[in-house]
Amino acid sequence: MTNVSAYFSGVFGRSPFRDLQNHAKLCVSAAAELKLLFPAANENRWEDVQQHYDRLTEIEQQADEQKRSIRNHLPRGFFLPVARADLLDLLGRQDEIANGARDVAGLVIGRRLQFPVSVQAEVLELVEGSIATCAQVCEVVASLDELIDTGFKGREARRVSDMIEKVEYLEHRTDELVVKIRAGIFAVEADLPAVHVMFCYKVLDLLSELADVAERVGHRVQMMLAK
Repeated sequence: MTNVSAYFSGVFGRSPFRDLQNHAKLCVSAAAELKLLFPAANENRWEDVQQHYDRLTEIEQQADEQKRSIRNHLPRGFFLPVARADLLDLLGRQDEIANGARDVAGLVIGRRLQFPVSVQAEVLELVEGSIATCAQVCEVVASLDELIDTGFKGREARRVSDMIEKVEYLEHRTDELVVKIRAGIFAVEADLPAVHVMFCYKVLDLLSELADVAERVGHRVQMMLAK
């Protein structure tokens, strides 16, 4: 336990930073269900898709409960080494990861959506890339205690800056994949129902947004580093 965590455990009974980190892990766990949901959809295993959707929404609800708990227990006044508003903003951005994953899964199961076979491999790569971006930013949040202990300076700050750069790289890779998949769908668009094509593009946008949200979480920590 770091000095900051030990201090808050002694004064308030638990560390808000540890709760924030656990919340980030829950959000990434929700997103990780998509890695199983998409292959099941591609193979018409809709009962399995439903199970993964149910599991994802269960985790998303747990994240919501934890978000409310953190908001209710986060101390006010001069007790935090980081501005309360900054932590609440970071919490809200993290929560968008779980919400975004739920939106993706909801569209897939609601529409029984399957991407054209010609782009399914790239879509799975996009799903994995978006999840990897979320997982990487979770590691950034996991370093928050150490950052605070070092005053957001020194070796730890440089290490976290490097981690944020990796988040940006992973997010950029998802953007490139989306362009490639869009071109693949366009090539067979004439053979597909227009509504189906529209929802394929919508899911692509949501998967891209999932990585964008993770990048915004990283940038929020970066702003805290700069203060």
